[in-house]
Amino acid sequence: MNSTHGRVHRAMKRALAVFAALFVVATAFGQDPTYRLKPEDVLRIQVYNEQQINIEVPVGVDGNISAPFVGILRAQGKTTSELEADLVAEYIKKLRLRDPRVSVVIVRYRPVKASVNGMVNRPGVYDIRPGDTLLTLLSYAQGVVFERADLRPDLRRTTLRRSGSPELIPVDLYAMLKKGDTSQNYAIQDGDELIIPEDTRNRVLVLGSVQVPGSYPYTEPLTVMDAIALARGEVRSRSKFSEVLVIRERAGMPGNYIRMRSDIVRFVRKGDAAQNILLQAGDIVYVPETNTPDLDRIGTIVNTLFFVDRFARDNFLFGFGR
Repeated sequence: MNSTHGRVHRAMKRALAVFAALFVVATAFGQDPTYRLKPEDVLRIQVYNEQQINIEVPVGVDGNISAPFVGILRAQGKTTSELEADLVAEYIKKLRLRDPRVSVVIVRYRPVKASVNGMVNRPGVYDIRPGDTLLTLLSYAQGVVFERADLRPDLRRTTLRRSGSPELIPVDLYAMLKKGDTSQNYAIQDGDELIIPEDTRNRVLVLGSVQVPGSYPYTEPLTVMDAIALARGEVRSRSKFSEVLVIRERAGMPGNYIRMRSDIVRFVRKGDAAQNILLQAGDIVYVPETNTPDLDRIGTIVNTLFFVDRFARDNFLFGFGR
């Protein structure tokens, strides 16, 4: 009777061991064996036939884990197979285990994030899942604001910035969204930033000492007074309407700008219509607070409103006061 009971017990133990092995294999199936561990990944460490070694541990922000009966061990930058080999060596050395079978499985990957800025409905930072692409990221941001985004195919001004790299990868969103061309539907990586600039051809920018600085639709005819009205008018006792500036890019000369002074006080008091300049699409209207335009203030607002890509790149702001 005892021998029968012993055989059943051993058979059950072997079956449980096989089941545990199959479970771990099934859990690990589909994981990328080349994936390098990162902080905030969560791992399950298991040693077969050692019930006390079956635990979930996070990879700390320092890249280390605290392994049972081993202590602190480096995990960041290693594959699960490499970490398994390290644990085998440690368990043989510290617990004197014979041929320990160690399994390391990624239970949960670290949060991966990417951002979308510019002309989308919900700019911001989003959690990314394995397999996400540019189009997926755009869907998280609830799509492109088509009436304001600059999608001109000849310029390819939409860019993808990889984390840690100064390089901007041009993206032809027009081909992707309008023609179904997915050749540039890049896989999203941790820290990526997708930048979709505003199309300034049918807008004017009103900056400086106005109630609501910003970008406004251009509709003909539009004058300096009209643009200031769109920006809700003066900031009381601060706006200097006698020295309003209109900045305009020269036709056919990208990066080359002219400045025109508009004395709105003279227009209002003396009816000098020439002071109320007729604007063109893409013009900038700047209302100063002092006799000298505040260049730092212009640069800050331009950057905030996403126009720095167009103007600072052409050295506009640096040549402004010359």
